[in-house]
Amino acid sequence: MIIFNQDVINNFFYIILSIFLVFFLVEKKMIHGWYTRVATFVSFSIAIIMCMLSPIYHNPYCVHDLRMIPFVLGTLYGGPYTGLALLGVLLVSRTMMYSWSIVAFVIYVVIFLTTVIGMNWFKFDRLSSRKKIIFSVILFTFHSIVAALIAKAMTVFVIDESYLINFILLPSLGMLILTYICETLLKQIQIKQALVKIEKMEVLAQLAASISHEVKNPLTVIKGFLRLLQQENLPIVKKEQYLSIATSELNRAEDIINDYLTFARPDPEQVEEVSIAEQLHKLADMVEPLSNQQSVLVHKDIQDAMIVGSTRNFQQAFLNIIKNAIESMPKGGTLTIHSMVQKGDVSITITDTGTGMTPLQQARLGEPYFSTKEKGTGLGLMVSYRIIEAMRGVITVESRVGRGTSFQIVFPVDQRKNPSFN
Repeated sequence: MIIFNQDVINNFFYIILSIFLVFFLVEKKMIHGWYTRVATFVSFSIAIIMCMLSPIYHNPYCVHDLRMIPFVLGTLYGGPYTGLALLGVLLVSRTMMYSWSIVAFVIYVVIFLTTVIGMNWFKFDRLSSRKKIIFSVILFTFHSIVAALIAKAMTVFVIDESYLINFILLPSLGMLILTYICETLLKQIQIKQALVKIEKMEVLAQLAASISHEVKNPLTVIKGFLRLLQQENLPIVKKEQYLSIATSELNRAEDIINDYLTFARPDPEQVEEVSIAEQLHKLADMVEPLSNQQSVLVHKDIQDAMIVGSTRNFQQAFLNIIKNAIESMPKGGTLTIHSMVQKGDVSITITDTGTGMTPLQQARLGEPYFSTKEKGTGLGLMVSYRIIEAMRGVITVESRVGRGTSFQIVFPVDQRKNPSFN
């Protein structure tokens, strides 16, 4: 007869919950190093105690539950010291609930020792997931048989067919399932860590290629004009022209490098109060020559608010966005700069009536070396996105081909300078 009652379900629930708790903390990077072992000990100790509080079956000679599964799993995945601590919890809990038993003491110590010896002998940490599962099931089955033989030798204990099925075969099957869950969760964490590493390497490779490409162009120009300057009898006017072009290219290379440095370290060294109205009006004045050249009418509807950040970074981020908006209207149009305060946030909207973008282009905005302009590098918007993110801002884009683009940036207002929004 197979015993299957609510206590069996409860035992499995406690163990699964303890496993997921540890892996959740590890996956969210809330714990690492020896903190992981502490969390494993605490979580599996609770599982052991809860299993003992929900016995599956008991008779005058013994009480059966699944306490041995979290004990063995905790030793295998937490290490010998974690297993030793769990052994202490097991002995103390067993004594407090059912009084001291020399038989239980011998069984638990033998199980602990065989587990540690087995995991060291077979190098459990280095085994593949499949071999770990097989090893844990064989080890646990061996434990169950040894425990029964020790109990039979030291007490009046009967090993019948029902005992073999319910307390050797079925718990071993449970061990298989629970070890499989542990290995699956471990593999998911490893895959996630590998993906994060791959993404970082891809970004690094992309940035390196972009820097190489963008800096190489002005350096090539400078090299060419330096060779021209070595010509004999070169007119002064030509020398000045060549030097002017070389200096301009040097400045361009410096701007490119500064953009990358801003992207890498967008956090301002000095945090200050930034007036939205003051900075947006100043930016509108700065781009006035460009807007006049492009026949772009600038319309301003600005409500003031104070935010916390860097004035210089704010100007750089929005200057990139506004310049891109104006350049998207080569045949003229309207640029609208709008800001509004509501619910403790200030929303800044930059809208143009330019060429617009496709959904695919919108999705790639802010990526290095992606631009909708023919000779663009994508560095400007990449830096803008990074600065806005560092200033706790949120940026969204709406665009339609032939209709124009709207950038909306939302910042939290400085409550100290905007008391009406508290």
